[in-house]
Amino acid sequence: MITMHPGEYLAMCYVEPLNLTQKDLAESLGVSTPAVCRLLAGKSDLSPEMAVRLAYVFDRSAESWMLMQMKHSLQIAKKALNTKDLKRISLPAPAEEEDEATLAA
Repeated sequence: MITMHPGEYLAMCYVEPLNLTQKDLAESLGVSTPAVCRLLAGKSDLSPEMAVRLAYVFDRSAESWMLMQMKHSLQIAKKALNTKDLKRISLPAPAEEEDEATLAA
């Protein structure tokens, strides 16, 4: 599955089509221009607070912004993780419930 950093999505679907400057976007979001620049460049992860700000400004749920960040972060973690030093732990199978005859006795 290919994922996209929320900043890349923001640039592609909102900033570029609406001809927004980073300064204009920062003012709308109530954050600094460098914060917007880092997000658009994918140099910082989307915070829950920024997701709420984006949700208000663009009328797209904060949950959808955070889900995009989560999927992107998980994809990066899965690619980066070396599993050779990990060891699985086997959980015991769940106990089967006693049948009615045993319970009735």
